[in-house]
Amino acid sequence: MPLALRLSVFYASLCLFSGVQVPFFPVWLKAKGLGPQEISIIMAATMFLRIAAGPLFAFLADRLDNRRRVVIALAWGSLIAVCLYTVSNGFWQIFLVTLLLMSLWPSITPLIEALAMKAAHDHGIDYGRVRLWCSITFIGASLGVGWLLGWQSPLVISTCLILAIMVNLAGAYLLAPEVPTRMRSTRNGGQLRAALAIAREPLFLIGLVTASLIQSTHAVYYAFGTLNWQKLGYSNEVIGILWGVGVVAEIILFAFSGKVVARVGAVRMMSLGAAASVLRWGVTAMSPPLWVLFPLQTLHAFTYCAAHLGTIHFLARATPRSLAATAQSLYASLSAGVMMGAMTLAAGSLYQSFGPRAYLLSAAVGAVSFFGTLIIGARWSGGPLLVLEEEGSNDDDRDPAHGRGAGC
Repeated sequence: MPLALRLSVFYASLCLFSGVQVPFFPVWLKAKGLGPQEISIIMAATMFLRIAAGPLFAFLADRLDNRRRVVIALAWGSLIAVCLYTVSNGFWQIFLVTLLLMSLWPSITPLIEALAMKAAHDHGIDYGRVRLWCSITFIGASLGVGWLLGWQSPLVISTCLILAIMVNLAGAYLLAPEVPTRMRSTRNGGQLRAALAIAREPLFLIGLVTASLIQSTHAVYYAFGTLNWQKLGYSNEVIGILWGVGVVAEIILFAFSGKVVARVGAVRMMSLGAAASVLRWGVTAMSPPLWVLFPLQTLHAFTYCAAHLGTIHFLARATPRSLAATAQSLYASLSAGVMMGAMTLAAGSLYQSFGPRAYLLSAAVGAVSFFGTLIIGARWSGGPLLVLEEEGSNDDDRDPAHGRGAGC
């Protein structure tokens, strides 16, 4: 099976779970009798857990130089954990099971991102066209579950989560075995030192924080978007379509991302995402009518996709290849862990007190992140921030965007 197809199949299987969990997990929690504050605590706690779990598994994968093996192990652990939802009731049981599940499953994402970017670099695979299959299955899952909830109890959501991870496990076994790429000196002694060195680079940290702030602007949307639309009177079918519109816009950008990133540049893609977040969440806070929500949802192509693409390519160019998974996991743990967790905790209280006006916090954070992208653009040359002796410089390497340097 061609490498691009293997990666596409795995990305597709990965986002089946996201397509159920992101829009509908809060609905399942509400159906289990949890209130807004309890929902926000669960959502935030699982995000904070990623701070340690993600980098730990990623560092292990980089040290083993075998990300596929770690992905398979994480998929098995996730399947066992998600099955525990069938016997979980009450806040504490659900809380503990969710902690276990979300310490394992989200740790897969930075590993597959590192594998995909390595394949793009080594074999000229278009990252965006592989990654878009994740978005396609996300929209399929969100639409499918939205339709299912039209005639089934929300409690069916846990069954959908189990089935999604079963498919993800099957996809993990289709990943191609890796060829070791790192010299022994890095594996045995220098891996931890190199990881600490890149983590101390000021511009690397600014990039991580800025990218994480942009992604954290989605916190209110992910935690309370569906519940807010239900409160406004929209059916589950319409809500599924609204989620789907955003992902369709994301898919379109992913399909052309190679040329777009090569032309626009990684940092400017992040800037577009930050600017769009100010507009998107500022207008959403005003509870606009449905005809405004549909075009507003297309901004997901920028608030998520453009920002994500810019960040992924920034990390690919700015870090050594032997630290690929570690760098991706630091981004994932900071964005989906620290920043998203803090924003979700704040969202619980704000939404309970102010309803959709809680989105104004997201707009404000988006404005701050925009200034961060300006700093990166002014200070980053487009090359690696740390060069390991056994790897040499990446300045002459092909950029995974399109087989040539994407720059700033």
